[in-house]
Order: sequence, then C-alpha cells, then structure tokens
Amino acid sequence: MDNDTSPLPPDLRPPDADAEQDYERIWAALHRTDEARASEYDVDAEWTQLADRLDLEGDAPSAPEKPTTDRPARPPDQRKDARPSRYARRLATAVLVLCAVAAGAWWWQQPVSVTTAAGERTTVTFPDGSTAEVNGATTLSYNRGFQSFPFVPASRRRVRLTGEAFFDVDNAERPFHVVTPNARIEVLGTTFDVRARTDDDTPETTVALSSGRVRLTPTAAATSSRSGVTLSETGHTSRVVADQAPTSPETIDLKYARAWRDGGFAIRDAALPTVLAELERRFGVPLSFRADPSETTPMTLHYAAEAQVEEVLRDICVIQGLSYRETSQGYELVRD
Repeated sequence: MDNDTSPLPPDLRPPDADAEQDYERIWAALHRTDEARASEYDVDAEWTQLADRLDLEGDAPSAPEKPTTDRPARPPDQRKDARPSRYARRLATAVLVLCAVAAGAWWWQQPVSVTTAAGERTTVTFPDGSTAEVNGATTLSYNRGFQSFPFVPASRRRVRLTGEAFFDVDNAERPFHVVTPNARIEVLGTTFDVRARTDDDTPETTVALSSGRVRLTPTAAATSSRSGVTLSETGHTSRVVADQAPTSPETIDLKYARAWRDGGFAIRDAALPTVLAELERRFGVPLSFRADPSETTPMTLHYAAEAQVEEVLRDICVIQGLSYRETSQGYELVRD
C-alpha cells in the first residue's frame, strides 16, 4: 500500500533536507577546486616559459603591431634615375619613328617582281594601268607605283624583263621603258611583243610591234641616239644580239608573235637547240637532244592555238629526220 499522500506531483515537490545538504557539499567542493587551480596557475611564469621556447623578447605579451605595406622612401637621386627624363622619352620616340620611316622606305625601294614557271602564263597590271601578258619562264620587275620614293613619281616608267611578254602601254607624259639584259625599248602608248633570252650565255632581244611606235637601243649604247632603230609600222621587228647594233626593221606576220598568247606555239628561222629551248619554256617539259646540231637545219614553226608538245615534236622529227621517245623526265630526240 502506497503511503505517499502529498497532493503535488513528484517533480514539483521540494527536496528533502538530506538532499539539500548533499547539494551544498558538492558545490563547496567544486568551488574549492576552482580556487585551488587559480592559485596554483602563475600567468607570468607561464608566459616566460612560452617566450623562452619561442625565442621571443620581453617578459609579457603585447598587442601585435599592425602590418603595413608602406615601403621606405627612395632617396631623391634614386627616384630621379628610375624615371626617365622627358628628354630621354622624346629621344626614344624620335628614334622609333626614324626606324619606322627607314624600314618603310627600304620596303618601298624593293621592286615588285613577277616570275612565271615554264609552261605558265599570267597577266600583270602596272600602277599606271598598262598591262603585260607574261609567257612562261619569264621574270618581270618594276618599282612600286612607278615611283622613286613614296609619293615621288619617277621620271620614267621602267620595267625590267627577262623572258617574253606582250605589252599594252597607256599613253602618258612619262616615257615607258622596257629594259632587257642587253637592250632598252622606249615607248609612248603602243602594243608590242618583247622576247629577251640568254641562250648559250648570249643575250638576245627581239621586238615585234603591233601598234604605235617604239625605239630599240642596245644597253651598251643606250645614251647614243644614233645606235638605235625606230619601229613605227605594224609588224615591224628588230633584234639585238649581245651588244651589237639592232638589225634593220623588217616586216613579219604578227601571228608568230601572237601564237603563244592564244595557247599555240611559233618560232621563226631558229636552230633546233633554240626551238627545243622555247618548247621547254612553253610547255614546261624537259627535252634532250642526242645528235649533232650541225646536222640540223633552221626551222619556222607555227601552231595557232591549243598546241600539244608531242604534236610539235612529231613535226620536228619529220623535218630533221629524227625520232623522239618519252623518258621518266620528259622527251628525248635521237637520230634514226
């Protein structure tokens, strides 16, 4: 039988006297323990030991200093040396400008050059609007803008040619010159064909006039007006061999000068080695000849358009009593 007659729940009932005494004894013990620990811990002594271990100066902690990023000021003379003067900056700028101008002038002085491979053709338009149809194995060069210096026109329009080209020159106040390895052609608004070859180390320049008027002069006597010839009629042609005087003008059928421009091939009164050299340039095919050239005769050939190298070789062999065969590198002609 339960003897608990208290009307309050157990968690709201006051503790009995024995429980209160137990609580007081526990609290007093805890209080004495905290005081004992506080009296036994010597702050100064602990800091001294820590400072000794860390090799710190001072016997007591101090507030850390505020970090700073300020750098010590440089002496006045050092600051002056580190910063270039206004004069030095201007001098450096002037040097850079002069270098840029010199580089531009050097680039401008380099001629424009066009080179075609054997069997290749192209058309070049010059700064004044004149044009040149360029045959294979040809190099053509001229000054940029036909100018001596930037924005300074040259006294003449000059083109250098090694190979063959057909020129259509616009009329202008300045003369137009075509310079070859051994001759000079001076023109003023005309159309003409120039062939400049150096076979057998002997330069040869041939001019065929289509329209207008030109003057052909050997390079060795370019300053002498009496050593040149003037071509003024359609079909007129003249030739300069080495440094000799030009041949007297004669009239030819212009189909021989025009054939290569139409895709054909033509040559007049030429020895077989010369014919084969022109064939190589026209078609870009190596040709060799295993016979005595003295046993051959000069030839005149003309193919109006769409000529094929084997077609020309067949006709050459019929005329010269030869035969040809294809090799790994091109074609070879031999005596039957």
